[in-house]
Amino acid sequence: MNTSEDIFRAYDIRGVYGEELDANIGERVGLAFGNYLKKQHDSGKISIGCDARVSSPELQLAVSKGVSRAGFDVDMIGMVPIPVANYFTWKSNLDSEEYIAGVYITASHNPAEYNGIRFRHPDGTGFTEGNIEIKRIFFDEELIESESGTITEISSEEVLEDYMEFVSTKVGNLNGIKVALDPGNGVGCVVVDRIFQKLGAETFSINNVPDGTFPNRPSEPAPKNLGDLIEVMKTKNFDFAVAFDGDADRCVFIDEESNPVSAEKIGIIVSKDLITPDSNKVLAGVPCSMILEKEIPKIGGELIWIRVGDVFVCEELKKHNAAIAMEISAHFFAPGLTEFIFDDPIIFSLKLAEFLSNSSKTLGDYSKEIPSYPYEELKFKCLDSIKFKVNKDLEETFTKMGYKVETIDGVKIWLDGGWVLLRPSNTQPVIRMFVEATDIDRLEEIKDEFKGYFDKSVEKFID
Repeated sequence: MNTSEDIFRAYDIRGVYGEELDANIGERVGLAFGNYLKKQHDSGKISIGCDARVSSPELQLAVSKGVSRAGFDVDMIGMVPIPVANYFTWKSNLDSEEYIAGVYITASHNPAEYNGIRFRHPDGTGFTEGNIEIKRIFFDEELIESESGTITEISSEEVLEDYMEFVSTKVGNLNGIKVALDPGNGVGCVVVDRIFQKLGAETFSINNVPDGTFPNRPSEPAPKNLGDLIEVMKTKNFDFAVAFDGDADRCVFIDEESNPVSAEKIGIIVSKDLITPDSNKVLAGVPCSMILEKEIPKIGGELIWIRVGDVFVCEELKKHNAAIAMEISAHFFAPGLTEFIFDDPIIFSLKLAEFLSNSSKTLGDYSKEIPSYPYEELKFKCLDSIKFKVNKDLEETFTKMGYKVETIDGVKIWLDGGWVLLRPSNTQPVIRMFVEATDIDRLEEIKDEFKGYFDKSVEKFID
């Protein structure tokens, strides 16, 4: 199989398994990653885990073989959620400087036919510039083999038990809380229900058997895919519900009245427990709602807009010593709680449960106290060859028009009664437009006006 450069993306390597990515490519990727590490380390250990996709065990072993051919020892930890794998890498590095990196096999929220490879630093966070260098090594350099390292299978159950014990020191007793859970037949099935019960919660779970074909709903836990969970909330008495994606690094919440609660509202609610005088920075991806600008200062926080992507969020968390970070895609980061930087929706959802167990208000009460505004995301086709030129042109156009312009990730401008963000996709030939306004009429006005600016810009670069 010829390897397309397109599978090397901003955050990971990802493609349709058997068509764009297979075990042979995975092994070569592992060797390229090992060659990358050789430029910094003579020896060391790398941990490798995987999600529940059908192809993940094969790809995990292939990447492990490639890394070992570069001379590094590999600990295969098997099927555990990505926050658990990141935790293992982070903790192992704290316990022993032998651990120098991690790898995780997943295609996150993509459909079942996809799979991918993600690289992790010793602290469990993802790669940015390193992905570019690994791609260059893969395609441009003659890969070098050393005396093969060892490949050791570590008990997934022992890894999970250690993680649950750690989390138990971070979240209090959940006696009295009733939670409905939907791991979506993803890898979250191996731990989510168990840890809620371990901490005293009463649980009811659906789609709780790992099945990499995702037979009951798509891997992505968007509200439109959560009809069964919402129906559970309508027919049974629970304090809230939470759904996870395939590798358990996203979580979406449903309140006691069966209403989905936005990531921003969840972030605001949990921030009440996480913000301190020493760490009051709250980070949010630029597509997030403007409710953050009004609500975060009310609870003593300072809001900072950041670039989309968990690997970039982690870099900003370190830079700002922030208490919490959130993305509209339902990634949550809480280093003040967890000690580590990477996102962990499992411990975050437990923290929400703890917060509610100590409150006389419900999740719905808190959600209703925070305003909601009309919000829409649109996707426009735009060739990869011109999408970043269009982005630059729009930036220049809006700056000349005198708008307040934010360019950390696409072009975002603040308007009377709302805002708009035009952002090139890192993985597809599209530009997305995010719009929010104080009312639906203003939303439609902004959509029409700025779709016009987009169309005019594209025309400049079409032959």
